[in-house]
This record gives sequence, structure tokens and C-alpha cells, in this order.
Amino acid sequence: MYVVIAGINTLSKRLIDRLEGRHDIVAIDGDEDKCERLYSSSGATVINKAPTTLSALEDAGITQADVLISTLKDDNQNMVVCSLGKKYGVPKVVSKLEDEEYFEAFQIIGAETIGDTDILLSEFISSVEHPYLVKLANLSNGREILKASIRDNSRLEDLTVGEMKAMKHFSGEFKVTSVIKPEEVLKAKNDIELEEDDRIVLIGPEDKKEKLDNFFQDQ
Repeated sequence: MYVVIAGINTLSKRLIDRLEGRHDIVAIDGDEDKCERLYSSSGATVINKAPTTLSALEDAGITQADVLISTLKDDNQNMVVCSLGKKYGVPKVVSKLEDEEYFEAFQIIGAETIGDTDILLSEFISSVEHPYLVKLANLSNGREILKASIRDNSRLEDLTVGEMKAMKHFSGEFKVTSVIKPEEVLKAKNDIELEEDDRIVLIGPEDKKEKLDNFFQDQ
């Protein structure tokens, strides 16, 4: 996909790190130093202009964009970028949201919003309510990638992956994808033996992970 990102900052640089190589990325920022640093450290195309201007978006090839992401600090500026993106017919427009009061305004222009507070709250709640699981990523359709660890003196030690999955209280909605051992990462075949300090990566529905958390709590 062709992705245009307004603003060069910690958030946008992390996005670029994740996306480049699989998508065509163009970043826009008015700060020359930020542009030069990003240009020298990534494969993204960099436009050194104010992201809220028509000329900057046109130089970025906004009419070709599949996604426009605005990561500026100011909600008013993000509103301008998103409005222009919609004017140029970008199919998906997403903005960072600083102040919840702007939420409806972004909805009116058809832009999706992501608030830092929402993300942090979700992560903290997950850590409190599911302390024996670590969330690695969100997936589509309400699924998550999770990580669990084999603790010292666990009853799971010396069992195989297949034997663990066959246990009565293991949540069958989750797929075991890999086992991370101190020296290597293995595809989670049923005959792999579990040992202390192994970490298990699983994929499954977010609304079913309480049962999985209980399983690893009682291991």
C-alpha cells in the first residue's frame, strides 16, 4: 500500500520502522533536521514541508495514497490534514487524538482516531486483569497475540506442547504458534518438550483470554 504520514516524531518513526519494506511510505514534516535524520535512517520518502499545506500533500502523492496517517501534536493541525486527505479521496484517514473533545469533529469528516490514553488504559487493564499473559499485538476480528511463561516447578515442565493443549483447563480457542527457548525459537509442534523459562506464543480471541490466564496461573 501507499502510506502518507504527516509529522516526524517518536510515534511516526515507530510506524515507519514497522511498515517500511512492506509498503511505500512517504513522511512529511516542516522541520528540516527531522527530515534529514529520517531520510538517512530509513527507506521512506521524506518531504520537508508543513504537512497542513496542499503543496506538501500533493508532493507526497496524496492522490495515490491508500492510507493517510496524521501524527501531529496539535488536534487542529491533524484536523486540517485529515480534511485535506478526505478532499483528495484517500480511502482511509487516521489521526492521533490528543483531546477527546475533538473526537466527534474527526468523526464528522470521516477520519478514524487513536488516542494515547485509550491505548495505555487498555494495556494497563490487561496487565492487571491478566497478569500471567503478556499481550504482544492486536489482530483483526478481536484476536490477540499473547505470550506466557513456564515458571519454576511448573506442572507443565517436561510435558509436550500436545500434552499441554490436551489438558482439561487449557483454552482450546487459542492456537500455540511457537515456543521461545533460551537458545532458539521453535515452531510449536506437538512433540516439543516444555522446560522452565520457555515462553509460549499463542493467538486467540481477546474475550476468551481470562480462561487462558487462569490456566497459566495454576500451572
